[in-house]
Amino acid sequence: MLNTHHKITLLNIIANPFFLAIPIAIVIILFLPNPSSKYKIELKKKQVADKMKSKIEFCDLNGDGIDEKIIAFHNSVKGEASIKVLTNEGINYDAWNFHGYFQKVSNNFYCTDINNDGYSEIFVFYYKDDSVLMAAIQPFPNRQILFDNRFITTVWRRDGNIDYTTSNFTVADLNNDKNNELVFILNAGFSRQPRSIFSYDFYNDTLIKSKTTGAFMSQLHIADINGDSIPEIYCGSSTPGNISDSIGIPYSDYYSWFFSFNHKLEPLFAPIKNVYYPSSVNSCTYKDTKGNNYIAVTYLDNANKKQVIQILDSDNRIYSERELIYPQTAKSNIISLMKNVTIDDMGLILMGIDNNEFILINEKSEVIMKKDVYENAYSLRIKGDLNKDNKSEFIFTTSGFDYIIYDHNLENPTKLKTDILPHTSTWFSTGIKHNGNKQDEIFIKTDNYLSFYTYSPNYFYYLKYLLWALIYGTVTFTLWFSQRLQNIQTKRKLQIEETINSLQMKTIKSQMDPHFMFNVLNGLANNVAAGKSNEAHNQILRFSQLLRSMMKRTDKIDISLVEELEFVKNYLELEKFRFKNDFEFTINIEKEVDKNIRLPKMLVQLLVENSIKHGLWDIAGLKKLNINIFRKAEKTHITVEDNGIGRKLAMKKTRGTGKGLKLIKDMITLNRKMGGKEITMSYTDLYDEGGKASGTMVEVVV
Repeated sequence: MLNTHHKITLLNIIANPFFLAIPIAIVIILFLPNPSSKYKIELKKKQVADKMKSKIEFCDLNGDGIDEKIIAFHNSVKGEASIKVLTNEGINYDAWNFHGYFQKVSNNFYCTDINNDGYSEIFVFYYKDDSVLMAAIQPFPNRQILFDNRFITTVWRRDGNIDYTTSNFTVADLNNDKNNELVFILNAGFSRQPRSIFSYDFYNDTLIKSKTTGAFMSQLHIADINGDSIPEIYCGSSTPGNISDSIGIPYSDYYSWFFSFNHKLEPLFAPIKNVYYPSSVNSCTYKDTKGNNYIAVTYLDNANKKQVIQILDSDNRIYSERELIYPQTAKSNIISLMKNVTIDDMGLILMGIDNNEFILINEKSEVIMKKDVYENAYSLRIKGDLNKDNKSEFIFTTSGFDYIIYDHNLENPTKLKTDILPHTSTWFSTGIKHNGNKQDEIFIKTDNYLSFYTYSPNYFYYLKYLLWALIYGTVTFTLWFSQRLQNIQTKRKLQIEETINSLQMKTIKSQMDPHFMFNVLNGLANNVAAGKSNEAHNQILRFSQLLRSMMKRTDKIDISLVEELEFVKNYLELEKFRFKNDFEFTINIEKEVDKNIRLPKMLVQLLVENSIKHGLWDIAGLKKLNINIFRKAEKTHITVEDNGIGRKLAMKKTRGTGKGLKLIKDMITLNRKMGGKEITMSYTDLYDEGGKASGTMVEVVV
């Protein structure tokens, strides 16, 4: 249990404005916008797409650092494939038509400066009948078509139609002739064939391809792993389940495979089989701190959530290996995270998600670092410098097709809600639009709309702490000021009450002093009338001493106990003149009593006067009056006891006005108001053994 001191301390803490402001400030802060990331994503513009059913990309075609818009669509005249270029100001620059058609789900064009002349070419892929064709445009500076109708391959028909995708476009000098080749993957879908890697030599207009397989190839990587200045080609695959072993096409897509090729697209070693279904194989290049090159390969068993990673050295031998088993709640395509990244200036491989954490390993397959995953981000879609800090950010998609953007250290996730329904947009495209010295933008193209977003530091994230402190300070000051005003008003009220009480006390005092003097003068008059001149003379001398004592404290409302008792003693000595040998009194004070305790002026005197006047006056024989002062239960007790006639008989013979008792009660009440001191008074009737009234005792407790 808390004692009084602790309760007062606790109450003072709770009532303190600094404490009271805390819950109020928290409630206010909860209703404020509360940025959880150091970065923000803002929608800068949303517009109706130039062409509803179209693919859009942004690329710097003229080398000025600002991207132009490239639109792939089917024209309204013959419904054939068309490419239109708009300047960075949104002005139509030019358009080109081709006698063929675009695949809806395919990447139909690719922009690159393949000849390093400072102007980018657009390589366009379209089909006619069962043939896939290619064209090349150089919009700047001369708006020229470099070639058209370049045959790539034929595609098997299914129900009279063909379907395929072209993807993983990249440029590399495969044969070390200082000229780049355009390398890409072409996968037939339900049409089944072909599924190959293609390499197009732009300068010599030659095309080579790998042997067609049943594997649905993906994740193409080109790097010089063995250091012979001629790069190697690696790719994985997934398992759509369209081509079984019974068809006779090698490398069924009921399994996933790891492929490797030389610059002639010939196998470096036999494809490695991942026997699980569904499954996938992914790869990425990796360089350790010593500059050694590796290729990292993962074999994922989607059904059992198991993943094996192998690190291959420059001789394509297994340098290290590790197996990870993911919980059943993990995403099935965690393999899509496979990427060479730099975290805290450390080269690592981002390879998966385990228990809502990104896993990052080194060339020894050691888990070096884990980073928290925000919500359900799982597929790495874009990597690029979005806020021009010379460090790449990572953009992941979620199962709900929203975007989660992480900074270069895979921290501070920021969510971009796209409101795109997954797998409903067949003409979907996304990427980064470069704006030169201005803020780059993320663009998202759906069937009908084109939206632009910026990613930048959220300065409000840092200012929120200052704002919180300001809110807390404002609430604290408001409470303090309110309490201050309340205290001022309370003090003013108390001052007014004290003034009123003081005036009332002085009024009582002005009534009390004459009351006392009249009673004493009545006693003198009785002695003079009785012819007792000597006694009257002595009584007058004693009375003069009392008057002198009263004059000294005429401006006081309360006095000390010792002063009050001295006054009472003089008064009682004065009263003995009237009663002669028939009156005696005692005053007893215990040692523990604080003699300096303050009492209302003449409180004890009035009690003594009432005892003499109403109790002792009418009794025959010895009249006794005892005053006892003692401590009990941490309080001071004052008793005035007489052997008078008792209160019942006194009320019948009363000869006073009752003003004395009223004065006592008024003094106690006003003293409590002014000083806060609690004073109680009680009466006890005394009886002898025969039940006859034998006096009265008055007790005052301070």
